Amino acid sequence: MHKQNLSRQSIIYLLIAFSFLLFCWPATFSRAETKIIIADNGAGKKLIEDTLPAVALAAAGDIDYIELNVMMTSDNQPVIFGNLTLDRISDVAELFPDRSREDGSYYVIDFSLQEIRQIRLKNVPAENDIALSLAIPTLRETLSLIRRLESVLNKEIGIILEIKYPWFYSDADKDISSASLDSLAEYGYVDSGSKLYIQCFDPEELQRVHRQLLPERQMDLPLIQLLDNNDGRETKQKILGNFSPYSYDWLYTNSGLKMVSSYAAAIGLPSNKITDDDGNLLLTDYIAAGHKYGLAVFVTSLDNQSENLPHFADTFFSLLTFYLQNVAMDGFYTDSFSEAKIIIDRFDADKAKKPELPDFFSSLNLPSNSDSFNREEKTTP
Repeated sequence: MHKQNLSRQSIIYLLIAFSFLLFCWPATFSRAETKIIIADNGAGKKLIEDTLPAVALAAAGDIDYIELNVMMTSDNQPVIFGNLTLDRISDVAELFPDRSREDGSYYVIDFSLQEIRQIRLKNVPAENDIALSLAIPTLRETLSLIRRLESVLNKEIGIILEIKYPWFYSDADKDISSASLDSLAEYGYVDSGSKLYIQCFDPEELQRVHRQLLPERQMDLPLIQLLDNNDGRETKQKILGNFSPYSYDWLYTNSGLKMVSSYAAAIGLPSNKITDDDGNLLLTDYIAAGHKYGLAVFVTSLDNQSENLPHFADTFFSLLTFYLQNVAMDGFYTDSFSEAKIIIDRFDADKAKKPELPDFFSSLNLPSNSDSFNREEKTTP
């Protein structure tokens, strides 16, 4: 009798402990029904990527997270910019014609913050559009704007901060991750309640952030492990003094996925790894395993440009609907965040309105709301 009472008492203690863990577990991306929309490249599709006006425009909308890319100047100042070089959309060649490297490109790291402030980013306006000339902001200026916008708009603005090319800066004796974390701490982004996540394509750098840099600063920010193709475009590894393309193959294994779950809250998978051009699903079991290990799964990146659409989707509407219906993703990155928000709202409304018909009517195979939703695709602007 005593043993039986002890057993029941133990069960009660276990249930209490389990309930405590559920309520006190660190906040990460929740597996919500509505998918998380991440405004790609500093929300710059409507203006210029990674600029303060673009961030303000996205913040005023109903967007879950804004992705910001971090680079570093010659005097170790983190700035918001998405490329190693300034060539593509700036007037750097006009202002500093003799500052290019042997490859003909102008690198952010070769300019001081004072010089960066002189450079202007320029868009390529479409017909009847107005040309823009905008500054490259620092990370601190961007965080300051976001904090001010949160006060004005009375809402929390989500940020996903990407540490770009840590291997490149490490080779130049610069620590872009440490500099970024120091700026984040100044503006109160210190723990999992901050609605800020750090992402990177470099697994070794993310592990260093998780195991060394965050604990040193008494910070606790969740991380996103981005995966790419093995082309060396985002991440490289140094072997015998030379940089070689990084292989992500090990991250697509069960053991690799389990390893990622030890330091990250989510993974970002490229869309061309999730489906082939004909719409065949390639990573269904892998995504399920990621969820099993407690990882959120995001798709990078869904584009509405007709030339970038796969064969199985002739519109952005059909592309996003395909992912919503067939891929167990928790969210996605897109430049077309305004259009994506409209599509998701319609998709969610359609599911909410789905009628519960009596058996007699159900047996008639009447079209569901989702069927009519799909038929609307061709008429959607």
